[in-house]
Amino acid sequence: MKPTEFVKVNTQFWGDHLKSVSDHLPGSHAGELPGQLLYPRLMVLTETPDWNIVELVGVSREYRALEVRRQKANSIEEYFGLADGSPVLSLPGENIVKDATVATDAARRELVDWFPGIEKILGTEYVGPGDQLLKFAPGNYSTFDRVLLAHSAGRAVRLHWTFFALSIHRSEPAGKYLDFLRNFANAAPHLDPVGTVSAPRGDEALKSEAFASTYLAHGLQNATPESFLAEHENILLTAFDATRLIPRPSLEGPDGTVTPDFILERADGTHIVGDLGLPLREAGKKHRRSATVGEGAAQLAKYAGYFDEAENRTFVQTKYGVEVSEPRKVLVVASHQTVTADDLTDAAAEIIDYDTILRLYLAAKS
Repeated sequence: MKPTEFVKVNTQFWGDHLKSVSDHLPGSHAGELPGQLLYPRLMVLTETPDWNIVELVGVSREYRALEVRRQKANSIEEYFGLADGSPVLSLPGENIVKDATVATDAARRELVDWFPGIEKILGTEYVGPGDQLLKFAPGNYSTFDRVLLAHSAGRAVRLHWTFFALSIHRSEPAGKYLDFLRNFANAAPHLDPVGTVSAPRGDEALKSEAFASTYLAHGLQNATPESFLAEHENILLTAFDATRLIPRPSLEGPDGTVTPDFILERADGTHIVGDLGLPLREAGKKHRRSATVGEGAAQLAKYAGYFDEAENRTFVQTKYGVEVSEPRKVLVVASHQTVTADDLTDAAAEIIDYDTILRLYLAAKS
């Protein structure tokens, strides 16, 4: 199937399917649904030399026609952040992974301690000592329907919750692929349609503009890190089990001043220092941020090094009233951003996209 055919089939199918769901279920079956239905906002279509990949991205309270983003990757392994090594999950033939977690042992050990609501979305678990999460075989269909991917490399962990993703070998014809999508959607429970997720009813955060703007650059055109953090404070506090957020702290020391985007103080007394690798505007500047994962990780290393010095820790305690020692390092990236195996290996930090943070927030609130 040519990439142009792949775009056409997905645009037609997902547009028709999600519109039909939104027109029918919320009205006629509102009382039977387990919660408020949320929909994706973006369809990312990725072309590699051997594979076509579709992923639905974003979380929206209402269905609107999906925006389409096309991109290329050198390989399917690059797209999913894989390198050489033994896999946790091999994918021969046709594979459907649904409401599940695929994690390396190292990543899985940290998840419950790091995120209080995560047990509610773990689902079926595929956990193992492999060096890589997945191994794809030629000619297969691999479908990830509401799956948490938790990958580790050294001291780094990458968390990515997939709303829906599907990889298909480019040798497959368009007609066969469309039949697969239709059969897959028809096999889903009527009140739990493919391409949706349920959220708690009556959650005020779902009604806020902050929630609606947390995918890609939508709603971020004029947002600064300060305004973004102010609007999303409750989401960040809930997702990370934190009690306090310190936005843009100015950390002075003998070697100069560093300014992470935020410090979170968690309920257990530990701390997180983080940066937002999102397309935000710096105050007084016209252009938006465009830092790579490597650049973001390098900044996080500087922040961690700052807290290695007792004098600096004393300064922060005096100025902000927090005792920070050996904080976790977190880089928040855009949900469509590819994080390669080299990015992860070099990061020595947690890399998490904002869709995953939203899913953790919803899990903690449910």
